[in-house]
Amino acid sequence: MSFWASELHENNWGWRVVNGTCGGHTFKLGKGGQKTCEELLVRVDMATASFSAGGNWSVTVSGGRSYATEGPEHRLDVGIVVRGDFAARNLPHGIFGQSFSSPLPRHGNVDIYPEAGRFTTMAMAEGALDGDASMYEVPSPYATDFKFSRFDAEPLAAPVPALLLADTSTAVQSDGH
Repeated sequence: MSFWASELHENNWGWRVVNGTCGGHTFKLGKGGQKTCEELLVRVDMATASFSAGGNWSVTVSGGRSYATEGPEHRLDVGIVVRGDFAARNLPHGIFGQSFSSPLPRHGNVDIYPEAGRFTTMAMAEGALDGDASMYEVPSPYATDFKFSRFDAEPLAAPVPALLLADTSTAVQSDGH
């Protein structure tokens, strides 16, 4: 499923902001729409879509106006919530997952942005993630296999204690942030 900021109208809502496939059939949802697919429930309320899976994960995506002078007219704000001991039993990984399975804050390199002009990021979250950005590359849009993948892994019988999850070798602080 995808949330398309480009489908938001000038009043910050749309009729086809969420696009997806369920059981081999495509669908589109907008203001007031709802869809259940296996254990995933999707609801759209104006410019916000909520995705909840199995009672453990919730993702909220809200469209908002972009005040940039160039580029898209709308931005997307994403919120992710994991409940209970799900993260400690499943050790989610990847760029978002690490923030749930690590008990300590993870601070990484930070880019210094210019006052004007174009800019290309260089920091790539080194220090905040295990390894480097190239270790998270996948060969296609829906691939799940990468160095730290736990996509097909079985949950642990018991949660991993927080002290065992702490890996201070990757908790690097940069520029005092």
